[in-house]
Amino acid sequence: MNNELMFDLECCPHCRGDGMVYFEGNTWVYVECIDCGAQTTFLEYNNEEEKKEAAHNVVNLWNMGKVIRIERGE
Repeated sequence: MNNELMFDLECCPHCRGDGMVYFEGNTWVYVECIDCGAQTTFLEYNNEEEKKEAAHNVVNLWNMGKVIRIERGE
């Protein structure tokens, strides 16, 4: 079985740039725009099943436009 997860990410809701799914320290997952830095919330997971579900959830948040973007000076 292929362990690689595939995602269907829409363009960034702020700048229309490309988003990327990031897995941090084998416990957190989020989506971030590689152009402007807009990102979803971080979701935690504890095992492979939760990892897939958390990744699916952050991709859905991204695709709905539920992101945060810190502007200069904030």
